[in-house]
Amino acid sequence: MDSEFYAAQLGLRRLPRSLVIAHYVVSGFRRGMSLNPLFDDIVAGGELPEVMRVPALYAYLLSERETVRIHPWWDAEEHGRTVGGPALEHVWAHRDELIRLRVAGREASLTVSEVRRLAIASARSWRRHRVARAATPSPTATGLVRPVQARDRRYARKVEQAAARAAGPRRESVVVPLVGVDSAQWVSAHLLTRVVPEVVLHGHPRRAPWTRVLGEAATVLPATTIVALDPRAEFTDAEVDALLEAVDEDHAVMPAHRSQDGTVHGIGGAETGGRSPWGILSHHPVDDLDALEAVVTVPLLHGRSVALRRRALLDVLEGDAPDTTAAFARSLRTRVGMRVLTSLRPVFDEPLHVFDEKTPGPRGGGGQQDRDAASVFLDAAGYDVLTWRPAADGTVEPRLQWRRPHPGAERWAIKICAPAGRQGAVWGDMHFARGLASALRRRGHTVVIDAFDARGRRTAYLDDVNVVVRGPYRIDPLPTGVNLQWIISHPDEITRAEMAGFDRVFAASERWSRLVRQRWGIPVTPLLEATDTDLFHPSGVQRTDEIVFVGTARGIARPSVVAPLRAGIPVRVYGPDWRPFISQSAIAARTLSHADLPRRYESAAIVLNDQWPAMRQHGFIAMRPFDVMAVGGRVISEDVDGIEEVFGGAVLTYRDEEHLVEMLRADPDEIFPDATTMARISERVRREHSFDARATVLEEAAAAHRRPVATRDRGRPSQDGRDAAL
Repeated sequence: MDSEFYAAQLGLRRLPRSLVIAHYVVSGFRRGMSLNPLFDDIVAGGELPEVMRVPALYAYLLSERETVRIHPWWDAEEHGRTVGGPALEHVWAHRDELIRLRVAGREASLTVSEVRRLAIASARSWRRHRVARAATPSPTATGLVRPVQARDRRYARKVEQAAARAAGPRRESVVVPLVGVDSAQWVSAHLLTRVVPEVVLHGHPRRAPWTRVLGEAATVLPATTIVALDPRAEFTDAEVDALLEAVDEDHAVMPAHRSQDGTVHGIGGAETGGRSPWGILSHHPVDDLDALEAVVTVPLLHGRSVALRRRALLDVLEGDAPDTTAAFARSLRTRVGMRVLTSLRPVFDEPLHVFDEKTPGPRGGGGQQDRDAASVFLDAAGYDVLTWRPAADGTVEPRLQWRRPHPGAERWAIKICAPAGRQGAVWGDMHFARGLASALRRRGHTVVIDAFDARGRRTAYLDDVNVVVRGPYRIDPLPTGVNLQWIISHPDEITRAEMAGFDRVFAASERWSRLVRQRWGIPVTPLLEATDTDLFHPSGVQRTDEIVFVGTARGIARPSVVAPLRAGIPVRVYGPDWRPFISQSAIAARTLSHADLPRRYESAAIVLNDQWPAMRQHGFIAMRPFDVMAVGGRVISEDVDGIEEVFGGAVLTYRDEEHLVEMLRADPDEIFPDATTMARISERVRREHSFDARATVLEEAAAAHRRPVATRDRGRPSQDGRDAAL
């Protein structure tokens, strides 16, 4: 603990150690404040569980310290291997020792004492938002404005990407505005400039207007073309390059941003007569963009990501500069046209914590011209405009009608519990929905997928059928369309009241469906989970001798992983959150892409499977055995009611941990059926348990309930006390 460093973050020279500890534990760690200048709480917290509940340094001390990434630019793990133990403790005791800071292919060697002095100096400037050092970039063809906002837990990736572009072959001029940021963000960004001095830092208070932040950056950027990126989203270098390359003298360019719930934020804006411009196709599923051209011209900028010529930007920001994003967009419109790259769809992975613009701006133009322009895109996406009407957010938005591409086509919305963006992309629910969507599309339907926060989106009235894939969270039926519920997990949390509102209910368990029919009188139909045969099929990859587990720790010591490792049986674990429960050496990777799963399953000697306790108790078979069997793999699983019958004995089950260890010590070729039998069962699984087979059942159910919503009596749950979960 460095009390002087911590005091500097509070604007003080000294502070008693007891008060330092108290402040850090009570509130400081939540603001990215750290007790040590070589320990970045935000970066370390991303490696450790429960970071927002307990201080990262506490979690670090209870973990395998030598394996934890604790700083964005210093590789403590590598340093620890050279000293034979946790690096932080070693270098703090040897402050004249050199450590290497590495960023974007550059490195600088400094003593621990030098790093400490730099960190203390930058910490003292944090609360004043005054950058201790700001370079002047050299003239370049392109420039980048990459703001970092308060509470951004992904800030290191964004800052490092900016540094890589500044240090790369094109030597882009780069400004990183630090807007109301946390202590760790501020200190680490300043240390980065010691390695990549070409990066310019600007400090701003949290409520600074976006136009001021952008204007100050543009003033010092000596670039012909500038791209400014919204701080809420992450971009690949290819996406940044695409924006820059699409700019010309007469047009600025923006991406088709998605909101935090995954719906379209707006492919540009339109002055449709409201107090604020309407985001074209806002609140629509992102799937609706697939029908548009790759590059479209729209009336207005919508959002804070834009690439344009520097001269046009300065023209807008000079003199009586606009003070809101809407005013900036209106002013920019008078100088250049606006294009949108519709295939570039970064998600706002976090809410906006800065740029306070709560005061509405002046009303825009009457907008018949803009309404006509917006209607072109609505028409291309398959909609007819019935009318325009005021909305609660101050815009005027269209009331639409979906145009069926052929008489039998329907619009299906699959609603899942996964979040949008990068976080939700790794959820099994998302892969489940994509497999089902592909199967329904093959049957001629238009299908969209709604992340959890988009479950009740404003454009849901356009959908014919809603399929709620019930996972860990409740999703209620919508007042329009046919509502189908497919329960695939967490049966212990389902109530009669929840199911009563749906037109038809399916559950991935024979036993539980039967129990619900007997106890509550609700006709639940068994519909097991399935496999996506577009991905999961044999490829002929050679089998290894590896035992594999893929999945998260879920905050518990899952016995199918912990018991074999404790017995000395090696298991290759793929998944996050395992640090508190198993050795780091057993973790093959924190993530494994869904596209790589089929080969990993097929090549494994054995794939381990277990279930949520409630799923096992009520006979819900997870998706993993279906996927593994579809590629011809071999599974050892916890015993679940019906699993041996479904898979014809090709999935072996264990009674307890001792039995699992005994099975894993046996020769797999001796305990599993022969290759011919396994291939036959694999083919049957792909045929009978594919999403195509499940789509047929759902389509028939929807057809049976297709009638005007006003005539449907969804029934009301009884009030006799039977609404508790089973």
